[in-house]
Amino acid sequence: MTEHEDASRKEETDEQSAAQGTSNENSDVATKDSTITAENIEESEPTNSAAELQEPKKKVKKKRRRRRVTKSSERSLAGRKTLCLGVAQIAPKMLKTVKLRVLGRYLDSTRGMDENDLTQVLIKDAKKISAKKRILESFHEIDPDVDRRNLKEIIVHVVLLQEETYSLEEHKLEEKVLAYEKALVKRSKKLDLFDSKKHDEARIRSCDIYKTVLEAAWASEDDISLDEANLLRVLRARLGISSEDHRLISASIRKFPKDRCAIHALDEIHDARKELQREGLVWSYRDENNNSIDIIPAEIAEVLRPELKIELQGVNISRLLQHDFITVSDLQDVLKSHQMDPYGQKSELIDRIAESDVLPSQILEIIDKAKLSDMCRSMELRYSGTKQELIERLIEFYDDLSFEERTTEDEREEWFNNYELLASRSYADLRAKKVIKKDLDIEHKFEQATDFLFEELLNLKIDNSRKVTKADGRIIVKDRQVMLWDCKSVEDSLNLQDYLEEQFDQYLRQEREKGFEPVAFLVIAPLFTANSVKLAHQYKARTNWDIALIQSDALKLIAEHWFETGTEQSFPVGLFNRTELIDKDRAEFLLSLA
Repeated sequence: MTEHEDASRKEETDEQSAAQGTSNENSDVATKDSTITAENIEESEPTNSAAELQEPKKKVKKKRRRRRVTKSSERSLAGRKTLCLGVAQIAPKMLKTVKLRVLGRYLDSTRGMDENDLTQVLIKDAKKISAKKRILESFHEIDPDVDRRNLKEIIVHVVLLQEETYSLEEHKLEEKVLAYEKALVKRSKKLDLFDSKKHDEARIRSCDIYKTVLEAAWASEDDISLDEANLLRVLRARLGISSEDHRLISASIRKFPKDRCAIHALDEIHDARKELQREGLVWSYRDENNNSIDIIPAEIAEVLRPELKIELQGVNISRLLQHDFITVSDLQDVLKSHQMDPYGQKSELIDRIAESDVLPSQILEIIDKAKLSDMCRSMELRYSGTKQELIERLIEFYDDLSFEERTTEDEREEWFNNYELLASRSYADLRAKKVIKKDLDIEHKFEQATDFLFEELLNLKIDNSRKVTKADGRIIVKDRQVMLWDCKSVEDSLNLQDYLEEQFDQYLRQEREKGFEPVAFLVIAPLFTANSVKLAHQYKARTNWDIALIQSDALKLIAEHWFETGTEQSFPVGLFNRTELIDKDRAEFLLSLA
């Protein structure tokens, strides 16, 4: 542990003691996405006990191998947005000192609240804590300390909001902040904002006016007051001076990152980080390896990005500009329209645009509609509509691209990551994410994703020995008892009447003819009609066979929560032996019984 980390952790302990008086800090909090209490448990019980229907244990049981992808942030091939953590996922993993800082300005008092109380407030009031008005008020409040003001802007705008999941390990954030400051000072020594060969007269005049006003502001008491900072912000908007231009011009007059272009120290970064936590903008939590992670929760990032006009992060802006349909001529037109240097190789033009404040929508607006339509078509997006709709479609597509190319040993994992989209036959989204190439792929991949769910997350062994017409899935529960399931992907709600007598009833009778007793039958679909529940009960009354109608999002919730417990045990399938609709609320109840 470095001296800085040791001092930082000691400070956190001292601050916590001062705030609470007592209560020990638990630095490695075990979490679940949701909490189940005795109040959630209904009076009803499953028809058969879970113990009776579990697969018998073998004498020598091989220890369950933990898959590499234990956390959603490591899900292979998942869209970028699915990797971002929200308030409810972060809160249980936060140190108590950080919770107190984040809630300090939200609650009138935190006196007497233990760690669990703080966590529950964060989760319960997540929408209020991340409300747009509250976040923007904190964000626009000008810090009286100009050096800390600069640091906070770099941490939020330059670093975290440009990260794939808006998060970084604490020491890596420090490294990136310092590397950025050093690089910017170096760039400022070769500043070309006033080069008539690279910029037109209007832009040079704007930069010159801004530099003059900036120098005048610094000349007054060698500081930038709150009023002056607000005036400069208004002036930047009026003259079209980007935040990056402001930092470069400031460094050129030796006032950035600090006076005489001095680089910030680690303890100054730590101080800025704590202030951002008090403002509720940057949070911190401990991961499974007890690393301290700085993060902007997804809900807060989605408020800040439009305010800072971040339509795409830098990585994905570059990817967009690298598209074969965007030519050097297109890029030159973009640069000329924004009074920027239009000369150089395509890679140079891309870097120049990506580092500027030019919005992706402004870039695409210059390109003709036919080419935009072809771009959408090439990525199997819907290619009809207005020009604005095409632009929005392309931006949405690129905004969800993961930064890294992920691989997985089991291709079914990618399909599971898009389980609800497959269940509801969301053709456009599935094509955009390249999960399917043709519509017929949906049924097969939905079934395979369900197999992955039962095998890898619920730790159940699927029986694939049957060669005759059968349900999509089959598990031998105990002796000659079996559980079956069938997957039905539909765009709306499934009507059980369309499948019960001619398909599902046959599956169940075939099992009995072979000497097996079906103890549970699951129909998996995105939604069910109200009449389906009534039909299931009528069928149960006639045959004594249970039909459980389980929504795809509910089954996914059960699987992920069971897997995240880290247990080596198989999920007790007897809990599925019921005739009812299982939605997410009911899934929570079943988990409480497991």
